[in-house]
Amino acid sequence: MIVQAMQKHLILSVTLLLALHGAVAQTTRTAPKAGSFRTTPLTDDKYDNATDFSEGMAAVKVNGKWGFIDTTGKMVIAPQFNPSQPQFNAHFSEGLVAVNTTSGLIAGKETNDPGSTRWGFADKSGKIVIPIKYEANYYSPPHFSEGLAVISGRFIGTTIATFGLHSKYGFIDKTGKLVIPQNYDDASDFYEGLASVKVGEKYGFIDKTGKMVIPPTYDKPSYFKDGIAIVEINHLGYAIDKQNKRLLAKGLEGLNPFFEGLARFEENDRTGYIDMKGNVKIKPTLEFGSEQSARLSYFSEGLCQFEDGSHALKDKYGNFRGKFGYINKDGKTVIPAQYDYAGPFKNGIAIVSFGGYYGYIDKSGNFLLKPIYANAGYFIDGIARVSGGGAFADYKYRFIKRN
Repeated sequence: MIVQAMQKHLILSVTLLLALHGAVAQTTRTAPKAGSFRTTPLTDDKYDNATDFSEGMAAVKVNGKWGFIDTTGKMVIAPQFNPSQPQFNAHFSEGLVAVNTTSGLIAGKETNDPGSTRWGFADKSGKIVIPIKYEANYYSPPHFSEGLAVISGRFIGTTIATFGLHSKYGFIDKTGKLVIPQNYDDASDFYEGLASVKVGEKYGFIDKTGKMVIPPTYDKPSYFKDGIAIVEINHLGYAIDKQNKRLLAKGLEGLNPFFEGLARFEENDRTGYIDMKGNVKIKPTLEFGSEQSARLSYFSEGLCQFEDGSHALKDKYGNFRGKFGYINKDGKTVIPAQYDYAGPFKNGIAIVSFGGYYGYIDKSGNFLLKPIYANAGYFIDGIARVSGGGAFADYKYRFIKRN
């Protein structure tokens, strides 16, 4: 499975002021005003860790084990699963969630051994409906998409070309039956009826019968969204349709999937946005401090977060970090660059970091909840996970709900 991991890159320059259509982005930091909406605790319970809600369920960690609560805060699946980060990355999808119970010792410490971990699936009652026996990507647990989930198996290569330990990927259905054989060197979830798979060193796309419908000729793939996938050859990205037809006149560096009709690309270490016809809608003037911050920036509800690198400082990872704000689809700055982090808008609300703490803003940049939290998740069905801040100063995780 394609692993999305943090990358640590230095930008080439941090002294050039960010220009957006000839205007210099604002970087003035204003003290946050009192929040304008009210919340109450979902329950009085607190947890060692917690995830956002998905399909009405959120994973919570209690005494080193993961369980699940519903939107009333009731513990409906007792804590019993994988104590480490991989279980945090699992979420309910199509009524099922990946679970594992493997625990072992690594370097003398109690943790999980990726080599021996096996995944199964539980339903919303906690019943194991697919046995815990399948290998999969340890750090990105399998989940069902369009009725199928990616699993893997290991083999030892004995030839010069295959020497060493390898994994091969295939797909199971909701009964646990292997419906697409483990013939691939990598595989992603199905989206819009197609999934990317790796054969040797190249990627192509298969349908749900396992038929290769787009030959493995690409260095990197994305998923299909609105009938379009972004693929890469020789460090250039191309947009293709399901017939493998190229939709843009030329390849672009750093091309990402389209969101709300716009896709980001890179030119001379700056980021811009194009439409589905290849027209440049926002010139490549945006500067990001790291590949991670650039990758997380896409249009959502008409706005996109950007990073002003003109006064960037190096963080503990060696990346230069600027301040974040938001632009509209004309490239105009509508919320000044003043946050240490800014996320996409969801239901009119975005998570931002200010002064080392997290809070929530509206599309005018006004704080709905002041930045008082050490960590925060999005409001899903009116409920969000938070830690630290106010009554939560013990830094345990709790859930709050909008009044």
